[in-house]
Amino acid sequence: MLTSDIIFGIIFLYQSVFGFLGNATVFVVYMNSFITHPQQKKPKDLILTHLTVANTVTLLTRGVPETMVAFGMRNIFNDVGCQSVMYINRVSRGLSICTTCLLSVFQAVTISPSTSQLARFKLRASKYILPSFLFFWILNMLIYIRVITSIQAIRNVTIMGQGYVLKYCSTIPDLDFIHSITFISAMTIRDLFFIFLMSWSSGYMVNVLYRHRKQVQHIHSTCVTPRSSAETRATQTIVVLVSCFVCFYWINSFITVYLTNVVDKDLHLESTTAFLSACYPSLCPLVLVSSDPRVRRNCCALGKGRRPSHPMRAVTSRVIPEH
Repeated sequence: MLTSDIIFGIIFLYQSVFGFLGNATVFVVYMNSFITHPQQKKPKDLILTHLTVANTVTLLTRGVPETMVAFGMRNIFNDVGCQSVMYINRVSRGLSICTTCLLSVFQAVTISPSTSQLARFKLRASKYILPSFLFFWILNMLIYIRVITSIQAIRNVTIMGQGYVLKYCSTIPDLDFIHSITFISAMTIRDLFFIFLMSWSSGYMVNVLYRHRKQVQHIHSTCVTPRSSAETRATQTIVVLVSCFVCFYWINSFITVYLTNVVDKDLHLESTTAFLSACYPSLCPLVLVSSDPRVRRNCCALGKGRRPSHPMRAVTSRVIPEH
């Protein structure tokens, strides 16, 4: 086993474990909030819950196989296993793109001023969340049907030829040019559309926050309502998430295109693309935990097991009257 493989294995292991724990924690916190504090739930929380599920599945179907192969395990999948894992990974990754875009657009509508054209969608925006989820699932499941018939397991680590290649799976050479072009076009159009939409909405939100800040400075007032502060924090968080996603997406896409079109495959570069593709799912919960006070508060409560206060403190509070 090469030293570089061990290093990549350790990186993938830490990335998968911490990413899974982070997404699972955020998911539990939001579900606990839905059940125990339904009056505090927001429509945006449903989108974030769906995003954490998609990120968790993406990590498990990419990080775990990469970790196993990096630590020397070979032939971990047969053809059916490879097709299943790759199909689920592609669908979950597509759901992550679509859900991040929905989150960005929804927040842009939420903070839009009353004079904006987006303001007329404020009251109806929450009604479109579940139908959007259904559309995202159908869209991505249909786009990646071709993965089931175009992926095979790798029996030899020496890989030559053009095509998409992992250390455990590779594409089957397809002589049907029309099917290949249709698949690539559908995937490219979907990615470009949603990335353009989330980039536009993020730019719009930055502009709204900038104008709001100028107005506050103009009236020389430091008093900001709690709701305004909460919406500002939420908007900044979503802008950070979108920026991270777009950055990792373009870097990963350029490397993937290069690997697809070269004959001599660089498996270390392939490991780099696997790491980059899992960066957003693993960093997303960290951004949410650090920026959402409800998540931090519920995480602390879950960690303490919601232990009651000390009994002597409770007795004292009842005995000593308030002045």
